[in-house]
Amino acid sequence: MQVYSLPVVFFDLDDSLINKDANSLWIRWRFRRDRWAMVEAVLALASLYRAYKKGKVTLTRLSNYYRTRTLGMSYDEYRQAVDEFFAERGQLHIYPQAASLLFAYQQAGTRLVMITGADEVVAQAYGRALGIDHVISNRFDCDGEKIRGLKAPMCYGEGKVELAQAYLQSLGLGFEDAAFYSDSHADLPLLNAVAQPVVLNPNDQLNEHAQLHAWPILDWR
Repeated sequence: MQVYSLPVVFFDLDDSLINKDANSLWIRWRFRRDRWAMVEAVLALASLYRAYKKGKVTLTRLSNYYRTRTLGMSYDEYRQAVDEFFAERGQLHIYPQAASLLFAYQQAGTRLVMITGADEVVAQAYGRALGIDHVISNRFDCDGEKIRGLKAPMCYGEGKVELAQAYLQSLGLGFEDAAFYSDSHADLPLLNAVAQPVVLNPNDQLNEHAQLHAWPILDWR
């Protein structure tokens, strides 16, 4: 696993640093505790996942999903539920190789940034476990303790590019100073923007694109 000499390295989470999709893990965990999770699962499968595969996830669609996901919970109650989920299930799916690669970058003094479509609470839980201090994710739009949806821009597709660029600019840096590891073709906008794209556990579409452009490919599956 090569360590690239760049100031900032971005990492995707789902199917990249962990071997599953965090939303799928959450739904399975919730279903064992609360039958309401069946409604959440149906909504996710019927709307969100299909749109994701087509690259057509919208802020409205994702906000609707999160309103269903957090129904009846305050922000603090959702955070407590995520802590329980992470302790019981979420942490079990971290790739062992991820810890080695992150440690190598930390030893080199690289700034590590998780950039993920997971929500801020889930993303921060994984960030703490992985020793990643800087997390860019989907952010909740709240009215007091009530979660109303997500803030724009979404941390997805072109939205990831916008959020990553803003982060780099806050450091006086640009995309020429960054690498990005991801598994998904949905992240092609950011992979194409950075100086060093790295394909990690890729789906078929991204694997084909990576081979065509001679991008490095790592597969931990």
